[in-house]
Amino acid sequence: MKRFLSVSVLCLAAVGSCFSASIDFDQLKSRLSDIYVKPLAKDIGSVLGGDMFHSGRSIGTFLCGIPRFEIGVGVAGALKPSKDDVILKEGFGSPANPKDQMFGLPFAQVALGLPLGVDVAVRGAPEYQGLKLLGGGVKYCLYQKSFVVTSLGLSAMYTYNRLEYKSFEADTNSIGGMFSVKVPGIEPYAGVAVDYTKLDTQFSPAELAAASSHLNISAKTSQVRYVAGINFSLFPFTYVNVEGTSLGDHYGVDAGLGLKF
Repeated sequence: MKRFLSVSVLCLAAVGSCFSASIDFDQLKSRLSDIYVKPLAKDIGSVLGGDMFHSGRSIGTFLCGIPRFEIGVGVAGALKPSKDDVILKEGFGSPANPKDQMFGLPFAQVALGLPLGVDVAVRGAPEYQGLKLLGGGVKYCLYQKSFVVTSLGLSAMYTYNRLEYKSFEADTNSIGGMFSVKVPGIEPYAGVAVDYTKLDTQFSPAELAAASSHLNISAKTSQVRYVAGINFSLFPFTYVNVEGTSLGDHYGVDAGLGLKF
């Protein structure tokens, strides 16, 4: 079990490093207008809101109300920036040669099952290339029914995630729902969420003056995110989830793995 968790952490750290390799937002301070900052906020929000919950069923509790829990690592990513996100494309390439490249964020997460069909989750990541991630969420199971070899679940969810960088802060509030069907060995699930993101730039007066700008900018945006994925277990007391996401004019992929008790 220890070997499984160690390998899991190393694999997802490597994936996360590839998603975020050599990224910078140097072009942001020379593009302080809604036409540039809103697409950046929307793309960041679609990643921040991803992969916090991956089942319509509640984690549940043991006898006497002792919480069951999951602990693991994951990554939420997009296959490329949206077509209008010039800043993120240039963050991977250059103004003369912007790139449509995979991007995303790795994280560690703990989720607890509470009484009355409520689950809570917190997650975060150590600072990486100046990026700091912290978030949390709550899920309420509206319907759960078990049959002979099948279990159905339908839940409503709210999550909040925050990303900090030296030049901006982004906050994403997500509201959604998820349905899943558990059969022996696997659990397919599907859901929809709306991500509301606010991005505030944080440049100093000297930086603004150097960029011939006068004020920082606050951009607000929203986006519908559709999710379809599957849970399965490689070993007892473990979980793996992989999901695809539809993010407007492009697509994403999220994944996670860890231990459950």
